[in-house]
Amino acid sequence: MTESDIVDFLLVVLSGTAVYLFITDGKKKVLINLEESGVDRSRILRLRVVFLCAYLLPLLADWLQGPYIHRLYSFHGHSEDNIALLFLTGYVSSCIFGSFTGPLADLYGRKLMALLFCVAYGICCLTKLSPLLSVLLIGRILGGISTSCLHSVFESWYVAEHKGNGFPEDEIPGTLSILSLLNSITAIGAGIIADFLVRDLSLNPTAPFVVAIPVLVLAFLIIGIFWRENYGEKHLNLIGTYTKGLKTILENPSIRLAGAVQASVEASMFSFVYLWTPTLSSAGHKYPLGRVFSGFMLSIMIGSFVFRRLIKKIDVERVLLVSCSLFLGFNVLATLMADTEYKNICLLSFLGIELSLGIYFPAIGTVRSNLIPESQRSTIINLFRVPLNILTVLVLSMVKFGWQDDRQFIFGLTSALLTGAVVISHRLQKRDRGHPSSSVKLL
Repeated sequence: MTESDIVDFLLVVLSGTAVYLFITDGKKKVLINLEESGVDRSRILRLRVVFLCAYLLPLLADWLQGPYIHRLYSFHGHSEDNIALLFLTGYVSSCIFGSFTGPLADLYGRKLMALLFCVAYGICCLTKLSPLLSVLLIGRILGGISTSCLHSVFESWYVAEHKGNGFPEDEIPGTLSILSLLNSITAIGAGIIADFLVRDLSLNPTAPFVVAIPVLVLAFLIIGIFWRENYGEKHLNLIGTYTKGLKTILENPSIRLAGAVQASVEASMFSFVYLWTPTLSSAGHKYPLGRVFSGFMLSIMIGSFVFRRLIKKIDVERVLLVSCSLFLGFNVLATLMADTEYKNICLLSFLGIELSLGIYFPAIGTVRSNLIPESQRSTIINLFRVPLNILTVLVLSMVKFGWQDDRQFIFGLTSALLTGAVVISHRLQKRDRGHPSSSVKLL
């Protein structure tokens, strides 16, 4: 079997598994119940629709770029050193400039920051049309800032609206789980679209980035028309916002532990984002990257279904521990296979990593909603991203500056980070066992 045949077979297996889990999950019944329940439930549904439509479009624009970002830089003639520099620039930008997006959103409005995200990310996509390293670096800077907005401002807006309307807080995990499911479907479609544009239509790797621009324009319009503005603590200035957020983290051991888990897991994830394409493309292998990416997203979808089943039986902190443990196990397998000829086993380990992330994201989102004060949510989430990006930069610096270009070593290093995440999540689970917020209602 060719690499393409293997990927197609895996897509069929993953799709069948996802469909089975969807049918047995009872999600259709959930949506019907939401519509047929009283006024409050219909209001929750309306809020969900507005939030999900506005959030999924930017996520689609982001996912469209995933399969071919590394290939794009190669297409423009850049060396592996320059590609590592471009990835590093994005993470450094997210760490330095992106860390301001949360406090600014709390001070000046989350809707405003979401609109600015659409503009900045659209410009970022346009820079991908240029082969000039300087222009691409500007795009990575904008991309780093935009990524911080994408993964903090939208969630903060929704949680503030949910709580501001007086809706039950134990229904937030239901929205996050649905988001994880729909995000996976969106990403699967993005991978297929990207492959169709580049492989089937024989367009160059800039095509998915061009398609992302009108998607961001549509998101801008939906946010501008249907979102209402909400804020954090407006009476504080930027320094005061940071100071209060940092004080909250330092005074709450559970928040510190959650932040440490997020930094370790997501630094490993971002390192994986850089590594998976060159790993599967080494030694002349020609995997269809867009369909591989769709397989990753199917795995995340399956993980979101697993999360829904686990959360009904065990507390969310234990679910987080399960996800970290699975990530570690599959990452160790990737470490052993990264520099071998057994790329199919390596691909399976990558799918396992993505499955664990499908469990992780709604779990960490629920933990954050339980622990972080709503008025400081954007600020604290962005403060969490500072150590996350520092760890990612340190790992990728080993590639850029020639300290270590052995992919097996890099995977081994992220396995060490994940070991720390497992230990810390175990401490968090023990600390919060029996806490009222650990028991959540899943819609």
